[in-house]
Amino acid sequence: MEYRKQGELKVTCIASKEDLEFFGVTLDDLLDRTQQGYHFIKKVKELAGMNQKVNWTNIAYTLQISMLEEDKISLTYSEQIPDYIESLKHSMVMADNETRGPLQEFIEALEKTDEENARKLVARFEKNVRQTKEES
Repeated sequence: MEYRKQGELKVTCIASKEDLEFFGVTLDDLLDRTQQGYHFIKKVKELAGMNQKVNWTNIAYTLQISMLEEDKISLTYSEQIPDYIESLKHSMVMADNETRGPLQEFIEALEKTDEENARKLVARFEKNVRQTKEES
């Protein structure tokens, strides 16, 4: 695998078909979110952090998976607030009317605050989302 540091909290990993085979995972495992796919994603994030000397915070985590030529895939792991905001904006497309307003307000709050306060807001938001999922 090839690793490229894109920023303080952002690393891209290029994985070949052979890399996937080495980990016993297929592209379908990633796309279908199987247990093997999740394990691979977590392991590659860990390896990317070690390889590129990134100390992940596990706050504002996003992952972008892209298909490349020659049966390769790109996995971009980021914990940068601008990437998180962009991901939230993409989520707005799928949000229902009840969710859309509060989500837009949250995005605007993140855009107006500094990095430290944005991380606190995101940590609180993600904790609330986890609690809501557990209660469902």
